[in-house]
Amino acid sequence: MGHYIIATISIITLLSSCGADKQVEDVQSCDSSLLSEPSTVPEIVELRNSMLEFRASLSEDILSEGTTCLESERLYLWHNTPANARGERDGITFGDLDAEQLGKFRSLMQLFLSADGYKKVNDITVLSEGWLNNVKSDIWNTDFYSIDMFGTPESAGSWGVQLDGHHCVVNFLVDGDNVSIVPAFLGGEPAKGEYKGEAFDIFRDERDMALTLYNSLNPDEVAAAVTTSSTRALQVGPAERNGNPDPYIGAYDYSPFEKGLKYADMSEEAKSYLMLLMKEYVYNLNQNFADSWWNDIDEHIDETYFVWIDNVDKPTLTSQFYYRIYNKYLWVEFNTEDVTGANQNNMEDWNHIHSITRIPNNPSTGNGGDYGKFAALQLNKGIQTMYDHYSMAAHHASNKLKLDYVTVGNDHYHSAHGHTH
Repeated sequence: MGHYIIATISIITLLSSCGADKQVEDVQSCDSSLLSEPSTVPEIVELRNSMLEFRASLSEDILSEGTTCLESERLYLWHNTPANARGERDGITFGDLDAEQLGKFRSLMQLFLSADGYKKVNDITVLSEGWLNNVKSDIWNTDFYSIDMFGTPESAGSWGVQLDGHHCVVNFLVDGDNVSIVPAFLGGEPAKGEYKGEAFDIFRDERDMALTLYNSLNPDEVAAAVTTSSTRALQVGPAERNGNPDPYIGAYDYSPFEKGLKYADMSEEAKSYLMLLMKEYVYNLNQNFADSWWNDIDEHIDETYFVWIDNVDKPTLTSQFYYRIYNKYLWVEFNTEDVTGANQNNMEDWNHIHSITRIPNNPSTGNGGDYGKFAALQLNKGIQTMYDHYSMAAHHASNKLKLDYVTVGNDHYHSAHGHTH
């Protein structure tokens, strides 16, 4: 399977409350039954050494607050809500670290990510968030981004670190020889702008390549790809409320999304553009690990589906649109959201973007999808989704908690509308 599909988390117990209070957990009591031995692959050894260097730079109190077990629910509690209260997320924040410590964390991210992937993360967390900070500093702030560490890389080969904040969530995860960064939620408002004299255009390629692909389609391909759904929104994105766990882990059924324009039915030109677009997301991961991921995607390339939604006859770089890519080993969604936080600056709606990258939990992959085999092993013991856990577990009965997602069925799709090119 190569070096990318991560084995991470076993869902053992969820606390009786999903409140916002930070949790400090005793890692000495963690379950070690599913841990792998440290890898001897040079690139993964380098990752581990960088992680150890970052951890060694932290005080005992900060390290304790920012470290929990692999099986902790905390890995699933990432979300899109701005962390203006700081306590909304577990772990430690950028603001808790000095320049040297934060530099070591950035060095770790650079080993996980490609140069392009790291630039996107930096542009989101520093430039775009900095721009918003000038609008309302108590809501948007680079210092509010959190770092939560899972496992003990000092003694085991299974560990992870989660970057979680307003428009950037990346799950940097390692299990033995396997490395992953999904789920990865990346966004920006503004997605294109300037902050302190430095210009940024975070999703230039994801936007431009998609429009090039769309414009290459013939009328029959457009009819297959386009849906006139009135809703442009991520279907398998973050939980809708902070405190809710990721609702799409486990045996989430992706089969209703086997709709749209199929790769096997595309022209050769359209196929080439779709592959370039897919690689833009896959190769946010360092090429040392992304090549193996891409090989698995490519083996199932004919079963890839492309869907497009917009509200105009001829979409442009400054019109709002949504697209989705579904492959057994890759899930991508891109959406231009409505402007919210920056609306007082007369920003156009196309300049607020959300995207999500996942590995679907498809039985044919055998990898457990997002979060890897550790989640799959635990879920296979009986709990099929987090929703089922809340439904079955007695210790949640009094909380009356519900997850805010709607399974998309066949009625989500409508007849395609015509476009002019």
